[in-house]
Order: sequence, then C-alpha cells, then structure tokens
Amino acid sequence: MAWQFRWLVRRGTPGAPARPSSRRRASSSACGQRSRQRGSFAIVAVIGIVVAVAALGVIDVANLYLSKRALQNVADLAALAAVQQMDDNCVQPLATAKANASSNGFTVSGTSSTLAVQCGRWDSSASGGMTFVTSGATSPLNGVQVTVTKVVPYFFVGPQRTLTASATAKAAVVGSFQVGTSLVQVNLLNGMLSSLLGGTSVTLDAVSWNGLANANIKIADLAAVATSAGTYDGLLAAQTSVTGLANILLKAVQKDGLLTANVSAAQNALTAIASLVPQGSSNAISLASISGSQALLQLGVANAQYAADATVNVLQMLIVGAEIAAAGKSPIALNVDLTGLSGVLPVSANLTLQVISPPTIAVGEPGYIAGTTTWRTMATTAQILLGVNATISTSQGIGYYLLLPYLLDVTVQLPLYVVVGQGQAWLQSAQCAATRAASTQTIGVQTGLANVCIGTPLAAGVTANQVSGFSCSGTNSRWTLASITLLGANVATVSAPSLQVPVVSPTTSTLVFDGDGNPLAGNSVNSNQIGAVLNNTLQSTVTQLSQLTESSNGLQLTLLSGGLGSVLSSLLLAPVSALIDGIVMPIVTTVLSTVLAPILSGLDTVLIGPLLQLLGVQLGVATVTDYPLACGVATLVK
Repeated sequence: MAWQFRWLVRRGTPGAPARPSSRRRASSSACGQRSRQRGSFAIVAVIGIVVAVAALGVIDVANLYLSKRALQNVADLAALAAVQQMDDNCVQPLATAKANASSNGFTVSGTSSTLAVQCGRWDSSASGGMTFVTSGATSPLNGVQVTVTKVVPYFFVGPQRTLTASATAKAAVVGSFQVGTSLVQVNLLNGMLSSLLGGTSVTLDAVSWNGLANANIKIADLAAVATSAGTYDGLLAAQTSVTGLANILLKAVQKDGLLTANVSAAQNALTAIASLVPQGSSNAISLASISGSQALLQLGVANAQYAADATVNVLQMLIVGAEIAAAGKSPIALNVDLTGLSGVLPVSANLTLQVISPPTIAVGEPGYIAGTTTWRTMATTAQILLGVNATISTSQGIGYYLLLPYLLDVTVQLPLYVVVGQGQAWLQSAQCAATRAASTQTIGVQTGLANVCIGTPLAAGVTANQVSGFSCSGTNSRWTLASITLLGANVATVSAPSLQVPVVSPTTSTLVFDGDGNPLAGNSVNSNQIGAVLNNTLQSTVTQLSQLTESSNGLQLTLLSGGLGSVLSSLLLAPVSALIDGIVMPIVTTVLSTVLAPILSGLDTVLIGPLLQLLGVQLGVATVTDYPLACGVATLVK
C-alpha cells in the first residue's frame, strides 16, 4: 500500500492533469535563461566586430583621401613649375616637374610612384571651348600636363591601391608690336591728325607729342577702364570715337603711370584731344578683336585675358584709331607744315590722303593657329592712296638757280600718287628666360606692294581688294607737266605721257629682339629697317621723267590761242613758238633731269617718308616697333 501511495503521489490522482514538479520547472527556467544569454553575447560580439572593421575601414579611407589630396598638390605644383620652363621638346619641363615634386616629398620609385609629363597647347577648340592638345600640337607649346601615381596600401582592409592625380597648367608668352610706325616731325603730327579728324584743329606742342610717344599701357588697364564692367569681354565688345579713345587712354595712363616716362605731358595731350568735337561721320573704333575683325588691337590669343600683361604704345593707338575712323572715306587734304622743305629747293606741295584700310597693332602668342599655316599674331601696315602734287616755279627762284631771266615764268608740276598695298609682320617665335635681356622674340616681316603713278589721277572708288593689283589708270593719257606765262599771260603748256614706276615687290625677312623689345646686334640695319626702297623708287621716277624728250610720244609744247595768240598776229606765231620752245624746253628738261632729283629726295626725307611711316606705311621697308615680352604667370586650367 505504501508503494501505491507513493506512486499516486508521484503520478497524481488518476484522471487529474499532470503537473511538472517544481524541480523540473526550475531546471527548465534556468536552461532558457542560459540560452538567451548566449544569444545576446553573440549579437554583441558580431556588432563589435562590425564596428571595429568599419572603424578600421574609415581609417583606411581617410588615409586614401589624404594621400590623394597630397598627390594632387604634388601634381598641381609640379605642373605650375614645369610650364614656366617650356620648350617645344619638353625636356626642361620634365626635369623641372621632377625636381619640384621631389622638393615636395614625392620621389619617383619604380612602379610604386611615377611621374609623367606631357607638353602641348591649351587653346580654343573648333566648338569654341578650350582644350589641351598634346598630339600634333602646333608650336610654340604653352601647356604642361603632369600625371603622378602612387601605390597606397590598406592598413586593415583589402589589398593595396594605386592613386592617380593629374594637373594641367598654362603660361602664355605674349608679344606686342606694330610694323611701319615711328615718331617723326611734330609739324606733321598736328596737321595729319587734324585732317583725319575732318579738319578739327589739333595744336599739341612737341612736349605733348613726345609724352604720348613715351607712354605705354597694359591691356589689363585698358580692359579695366574701357567699359563700366571693366571685363575682357567688355573690351572685345567696346566701340568708341577718336576723342572717346583719347579719354580711355587717359584713364589707362592714370591707372598705371609707371609705364609712362612723362605722365603729366601724356595726360595733358590726351585731355586736349579728348576735348575735341567728335566727328559724327567717322567710323566707330572697335578696341580689340580675337576673331580677326577690324579693330585697334588684334589679339592673337584664345582668351583676351592671356594678353593682360602685354604693353602697347599710346601714340600708336591714337594714330591707328584715327585711321580706322577715316578708313573708306573720300580723299582728304593733308594740311601739314612744309617749312622743313625750305632748305631743299624752292618748292610747294599739296597732299591728299585716302585711307583704304588702316594698320593694326598686334598683341598675342607666337606660332601658327592650330591646323593652319596662318600666324596667330599678325600686324599689318595701312593701305593708302597718297597724292603729292609738287610745284616748282621760276617765280620762286628757280630762274636764278638756272641762271635764266624772270621774263618768262615756267611752272613745273609733278602729280605723284603713291598706291600702297598691305605689308605684314608676325610673331614667329618667343622664348622666355630668367631675365628679359636673355629672352628672345623673332618677328617675320613681309613688306607691301606699291605703285607710283605720275600725272594720272587715280581711278575713283579704289578699294582694299584692288590695291594689291592696282595699276595706274590711263597710261596712254597725257598730263600738263608745265605752264608758261609771259608778262603774266598764259601762253603755252608742256604735256607729258602718264607714267607708272615699276611695282615695289614684297620682300621677306626676320628680325630678332630681346625680351625688352630691343633689336639684337646684327639682325638688321638702319634702325631695324629692311631695305631702302622708297628712295630708290623716287629715283626711278626721276629716271623715267628725265628720259622724256620733245617728241610725239614725249614732251609736247602747245601754244594757247587765248594767250599769246590774242597778242601776236598769226604771222608771228611760228617764230615766237620756236623762241618759246627754245627757252622753255631746256628749263623743263633741266628740271626733270637735274633739279627734280634733289627735290624728290628732300620730299622723301622731310615729308613723304616720315608721313608714310607715321601712317603705318613704308615702301619696301618694314620698321618694326617692338615692346617688352610678357611672360605669362602660370595658371592651372585643368
């Protein structure tokens, strides 16, 4: 029974639900708690491992970022240093880049750290944007691309990684020059500028003109004052008049007076010109262009800002601006002072001028435009028609010179027309060095065509396109070479056939200057002039005239019926005609063969030559006025 009771106690009452014992319940509860604890520890461990790995990964990523940033600094500084030592063979830039990188803690070592340099041109592309060209780039090169690589290991996560950094820098070399202009006699400057301005009186003294001749400004200063915005885009869009140009130049001179020898004199001159009455019929003057359109400054750069440090001369800009204003207009009379001719021979001269195409001032980089044979930076001379009607008369003393009486007055006139085509100069190459004196710039020059017409008026409406192939009109026509008066009455004339002096053919040469714009020894003669064709051309004129003799195809004497015929009977015409012929013809031929040569030489020295040079024109001669080379500050462009 005892055993049955114990069994019942253990099993419970038959039919009653079984209940776990307290011991079993305690055991089961302990087991569940231990299981839950083990799961919590595992989760915490996993989270801890993930956090640790992430933290270590952050350290690796941060190391990569810092390494990349340091590598980019190395590339940037190396490119900036290398582009300042440009050469077309890319030898010096490579050496400079490596040395600069080494000084900044980057050492080239096998494949773990490398440095590569590519030289090329940073220039405008066909789409109008900017691009860096390394393959087939036209010289001179102006840009350097430095690429550096470095193997950087992951300290905690993953394998090593190769980082790459690249930088492109540009440093433009910009020259500025003009061909065919030089400072001449002040007596010509006032009259010439007055005429170009439509007769407005210009009366500057020698100090003022010299102040302008020795005044220079930077393109950056010109851009700053040319428009209200003061931007380079504004400079390219700006248009003005001659008086407006004088006001702009005045502000530019005031902005940087260190480039001007006599600031006060230059300011006084520009103030006087700026106060003149503007000519409403004059052409508008575009200040600058990079597209090749007509403008005061032709910028041979992809971006006008590249020319910021280039200098230009104030006097040159003022004269070229006046010619732009007058281009294409009707011929004008040049009211110049001819007192300088008094020491030559008794002679007077009337001058007319028509500006067909004005000269240009060039500012820009050397070399060809990419993919072409067109020079980037070119200056041109003016295309003009200059008429010189020189008159020599026995009443002015030539009779005494020829030991002939004054009873008969013979006036010889020489209508001479100079038709000049365009010459040009281009910046062929330039190399910056440690000093300006050691820097060099080479400028190529081609002189313009020229025809000299004698006695025949020019064809009306000659345009720029016609000048290069121009020939004198009416070569079979005749013109009045001399007029004869007896006791104040017009009695006869002497006619001559129209002549054309042989065309002055273009010549090509190169000039070399240092970085200050000074011609280097041995590169040219006569103050950097190529040839001396103007004087030879005028002498050829004398030769052709002196060969004229009295014949049906040469000189012909004609008695005027209203002159001598009204005084003398017809019976006396023949002997009087023979008498006049015997007196007049020796005078005329003497003038043509003996007197004319020194007179034309004097006209060349005192008037024609200096006037043409001042207008930016020379016959067979190309005087290049060069200014300091601007070695551009290196800038990162990519």
